[in-house]
Amino acid sequence: MSTFEQITAQIKQHMEAAQAVAAQVDEEGRNYTAAEFADVKSHLDKAKALKPLAEKAKGDEALRKAVADLGDAIGLDPSAAARTPGGGYAKTPGDRLHPRVKAAGGSDWGNRVLHAVSDMAGYKGILAGGAVPLTVPLDPEPVRIGVPVLALRQLIPTVAGPSRFGYLRQTTRTNNAAPVARGALKPTSVFTWERIDDRTRTIAHLSEPIARQDLRDAPALRQVLDVEMRLGIELALEAQIINGSGSGENMTGIANVSGSQAQAWATDLLTTLRKAKTKLEVLSFVDGAAYVLHPNDWESVELLANNEADYFLGGPVQTVDVNSRRIWGLPVVTTTAQTAGVGHLANFGMATELQVVEDVRLDWSENMYDPDALGEGVGASDFQRNMIRFRAEMDAGLKIFQPSAIVEIDLTA
Repeated sequence: MSTFEQITAQIKQHMEAAQAVAAQVDEEGRNYTAAEFADVKSHLDKAKALKPLAEKAKGDEALRKAVADLGDAIGLDPSAAARTPGGGYAKTPGDRLHPRVKAAGGSDWGNRVLHAVSDMAGYKGILAGGAVPLTVPLDPEPVRIGVPVLALRQLIPTVAGPSRFGYLRQTTRTNNAAPVARGALKPTSVFTWERIDDRTRTIAHLSEPIARQDLRDAPALRQVLDVEMRLGIELALEAQIINGSGSGENMTGIANVSGSQAQAWATDLLTTLRKAKTKLEVLSFVDGAAYVLHPNDWESVELLANNEADYFLGGPVQTVDVNSRRIWGLPVVTTTAQTAGVGHLANFGMATELQVVEDVRLDWSENMYDPDALGEGVGASDFQRNMIRFRAEMDAGLKIFQPSAIVEIDLTA
């Protein structure tokens, strides 16, 4: 048995042990005891710790096979079928997700909240708070033709890292490469970088107090709140990526970085957008670029028509694939974080990177005190009123390596 098989076997043992406990709890229709909770957590932690070792062992085996049998195809690992599409392992039977929550990358944290503050092994839970991290894949997926880009973050590479970071930003890019005769002096190209030291920022918001009974009686409320809290963080992140001022607790967004290009209004919307693409083509930055527009401006693009009232992009019949949101062959992201009348075209994969210390996380607590909870001047804690309050937050920072791969477009005639 190979090292990879040995490690994956250990992971499987821990996952099966955790699933067995979860299945028993589900079958009996009760909450976890403290011992069961600790047992499941221990198995999951051990499986998680083994996963990087398995991936390294798999890579080592693949490399040895490639060297020993150069040119032969390497088969897919059968164990991959046991993983979820996102790369993680299947969740326990008790962790069932609503489709809307799955689509948002969330989890059924509502049940976990109720477990934490309800009866457990015959006793009231004394922990007045808890947390459930909501993770998303760190690597952006390729944007396929015919598939719309639903969020700006899909285009930006993401890495894990510390809260303080430094990187090099290119400020000069002059290519003087040319044919040279033997013995002649070679031309010198000019590439200049400056060091940028920055830090991550926390983006967060709170919910209003919610009755524990409402969370218990209305499962849809848990799912909707999950989606809303996460969506609020993502929209605030998009606003920072585009318009962050760089001062105080704001990131430096693509609209405020020095060294980017500008495209003035030229004749009409389609012409202006096409000329912006040319600016990236001249620098060989267009491959992988995407437009970012306010929904009002994208509406104006879709409604463009000739003198015979024929829509350039197909109109309501959509003879071209407008739903994929592409123009001049490039994807289009629409977001209210973009200022109406202004657009951006950027090669986000080349120009930017998002450093994430902690992805979207939901915490809850019963310990908040409201001095006017029961009327003006009559205070009470959430615990006294059987209320729960939620906090969603993430910690991330934006790097901009290549400002010249960003074009700001004036869409106003």
